[in-house]
Amino acid sequence: MINVFKCFEWMSVQRFIRICGGGLLVVASLFGPHAVAAEEQRAATNGAFDLPFLTGSNKAQAEQVWYGYDRATRSLAQKWAQAEIPATTDRTVFYPFSGPDFVSAAALFPNADHFVMVALQAAGEPASLRQMSVAKQAKFQEKFLHEWRKFAKLGFFRTDDLNQDLSDPEAHIGVSTILISFATYSGYQVKEVFPIAVDSSGEVVQVSGPWHSVRLILTKNARDVVLDYVSTDLSDRNLKENEPLRKWLEKNATHPTMLKAASHLLQMPSFSVLREMVMAHAPVVVQDETGLDYLDLSKIGHVTLYGGFLYPHELFNRNRQASLAQAYKESKEIKPLPFAFSYNKGQERRCMQIVKRG
Repeated sequence: MINVFKCFEWMSVQRFIRICGGGLLVVASLFGPHAVAAEEQRAATNGAFDLPFLTGSNKAQAEQVWYGYDRATRSLAQKWAQAEIPATTDRTVFYPFSGPDFVSAAALFPNADHFVMVALQAAGEPASLRQMSVAKQAKFQEKFLHEWRKFAKLGFFRTDDLNQDLSDPEAHIGVSTILISFATYSGYQVKEVFPIAVDSSGEVVQVSGPWHSVRLILTKNARDVVLDYVSTDLSDRNLKENEPLRKWLEKNATHPTMLKAASHLLQMPSFSVLREMVMAHAPVVVQDETGLDYLDLSKIGHVTLYGGFLYPHELFNRNRQASLAQAYKESKEIKPLPFAFSYNKGQERRCMQIVKRG
């Protein structure tokens, strides 16, 4: 079994983290939300830490969970995506309402050079076992492994769990920690991690803190990859008052867009700004039933249906996506979906849709 964390060497996450094998992973120290020069943050560090988040039997259990998830979901999603998602020269992927679910985005878009993920939860600083007491390490690892298992089973993150994990004074598992884990297990080398923000001109800039949003600089197969996770409220109430954020979102909505486990939010009147951006600009949309309403999705182009759909998961209003249910009922060209992707797991209810503009 490959020890995917073997190359990690960790020191204080407050300032600098080094990864062996030639990569310097820099984490900005926290002095305030202003832009900083990257060269001011770089420094060599010493000291070994075999892996960042789990040790001993916890690590072994996490690896077993991962390999099970990989066989049942991730590897199947990769093969499906290679055959079904339209090829594009655009190497940026836009994933609103993502939570820390980098693993799904990387599986569906393995050739992307830039992942733009947006969700409500703050990123938080990456965890550092070195800075925890023995008791806190045990609590953290227990909680981390519990959430790791839960994602492998569900295939998505529950908002309440994410909020609780970040606020738990004993565990304090933030989005950044999960992103680093998913990137590493997905075969990426993490080179740098630092906080970011959307500035007044609608551009992402590196800042010295706080850790609301985060950028991961990754490499895989000698290819550089950037993962941006931006924490913000995507509702109309926030977007209508925030012109720089709207500008940044509209720019990213011009790229292939992924919607998964999005709680049907884009189908609600209070999320019209982002909905209209995606409808107007996205060249490709890959989604489950919680993304755009089928009537809106079909305005972009021809929709290819996968799997089956009767009605939403019991967590949501059963009347949502009535047009999608009708489309599945009437279509003679539905393709199979060989893996469970989101809320619904059964063969007759799990579904995805792909639309290419045209």
